[in-house]
Amino acid sequence: MQAHFDRFAILLSGICAIHCIALPLVASLIPLLAVTIQHGHQLHEFWFHQFILLFILPVSVIALAMGYRFHRQVLPLVVASIGLSILVGVALFAEYLISHHVMPHSGETIVTVSGGVVHAVGHVLNVLATRKLNRQCPAKV
Repeated sequence: MQAHFDRFAILLSGICAIHCIALPLVASLIPLLAVTIQHGHQLHEFWFHQFILLFILPVSVIALAMGYRFHRQVLPLVVASIGLSILVGVALFAEYLISHHVMPHSGETIVTVSGGVVHAVGHVLNVLATRKLNRQCPAKV
């Protein structure tokens, strides 16, 4: 069951990354979309990033906790937590950083995608640690 949560968390990170990369490309290709749903628009950014985090956070916490209770390896927790921290930080503070010229709009996309990748790697490590222990101690399952 924990592997299902990990895979779902990886999928959610992937959706977030695709959103951050694809929407600016689509918006730049279609002028009407560029005007109506520009990627840097505050309402769009607030809605999407907060909405997806409502799913990412609980799914990740459940998957990582279940995995840790089973395999007792800290690395998946640390890596996924770093990725989650980046995602939460960008979702909460990107507009502030952009408006104060600390980070450009493109920086938001780069940092968000990087956080999503780090987060997904943490879940992959969680799945691998669980599989490794399953192979070593099948009776523990």
